[in-house]
Amino acid sequence: MKNPTFKIATAAMMVAGAFATQTYAAGFQLSEQSAIQMGRAMAGAGIVGDDLSAVHYNPAGMTLLSGTRMQATGTWVAVNLDYEGNYGQSENGRLKGQTIPAGFITHQINDSLWAGLGLTVPYGMGTEYGEGWEGRERGTESMILTFDINPNLAWKVNDKLSVGGGISLQYAKAELGSGRIVSENGHTINSNVKGDSWAWGWNVGVMFQPVETVRLGLAYRSHIAHNADGHTTLSNVPNALLNPYAPGVSNLRSDMEVRIKTPDTVTLSATWEATDALRLSGTARWSKWSNFRSLNVQNLDLAGTKLGTTVVENNWDDTWFFSVGADYKLNGQWTVRGGVAYDQGPVENQYRMAVIPDTDRVWFSGGASYKYTDNLTFDFGATYIKGVGDTDLYDKVGGKKIGEFKSLDSYIFSAQMQYLF
Repeated sequence: MKNPTFKIATAAMMVAGAFATQTYAAGFQLSEQSAIQMGRAMAGAGIVGDDLSAVHYNPAGMTLLSGTRMQATGTWVAVNLDYEGNYGQSENGRLKGQTIPAGFITHQINDSLWAGLGLTVPYGMGTEYGEGWEGRERGTESMILTFDINPNLAWKVNDKLSVGGGISLQYAKAELGSGRIVSENGHTINSNVKGDSWAWGWNVGVMFQPVETVRLGLAYRSHIAHNADGHTTLSNVPNALLNPYAPGVSNLRSDMEVRIKTPDTVTLSATWEATDALRLSGTARWSKWSNFRSLNVQNLDLAGTKLGTTVVENNWDDTWFFSVGADYKLNGQWTVRGGVAYDQGPVENQYRMAVIPDTDRVWFSGGASYKYTDNLTFDFGATYIKGVGDTDLYDKVGGKKIGEFKSLDSYIFSAQMQYLF
């Protein structure tokens, strides 16, 4: 117990695997930046021209927005993670519902140039289990918070073609807990990991309108590489692990650094004004979740000296998201919409973490807009997301199935206001 460097190194190595849980939670991408887009399951993202979220989804779509506009969105998300173990233990990692804000401003500079600003939360997650539950090595709690500042410019080349692009300054903060069983009698070391980072990325988009009633859009958003600094606190550590002659337990703390990359995304959207009242839209999005296939966790002592690197294998795969949706104008004030989507999960069964038991999902969405005045519109959206893929949970060391999630559901409600100055 007299060698602090050895103590810190031991602590860091013990919880290196736990840090990977943080990245799993950060990998929970939030598409919910618009109540209108929620209402049609993200179909036609960025190119329909009925709200300001084009700044985020496809900046070329800003050229559909005349004048100066402002939009504020609030989205409430709750998850249900109902788990049942092989021997009858039950748990639920749901945390209280979380609110996701988003805000956009667009301004038409002249007949061919637009500027916009997006303030979004592109990644987030919150889960919580009991510290003593049987899957504690796969995580006990997580909280991920991100904030993205995204200025953009768009240029209307001609009546058929528009292009746009911008940069993102993104802040990410994460906290997670997990347990590591270290003896045959079930003694558990509890860990809490915290880290944060600022980093840059960029996005571009193009929109093509071959005929008056049809638009196509293609957008790319780059990955953002967060070089996160943080620390790990271990509690209930047996002193005998560090000194075979020392009784009791201790709490230890070490610094950490890790490079975490969000996924690159490519989004293809289409929308068709079938009649004066009916619009049909669709979206396909590819996400490069293989950016998370492995992580290099750098362990540091109190003086910042590098003690070694631990490689964490996550084995995430690239994914696809597909959606279709429709909008129908009931009259001059009310528009209703709906949509369905299939969202592929990146996680292979044996690598699933309890704090984000990701799987394939199906979306069922609906919503409406109310045009209160020519300048003010209120929009509403709701989505139920049902997990439909594999939901088994395996222990971290032996790779043995210990249980499964009986339900992996999400409930999302969104409301927003748009104002034309």
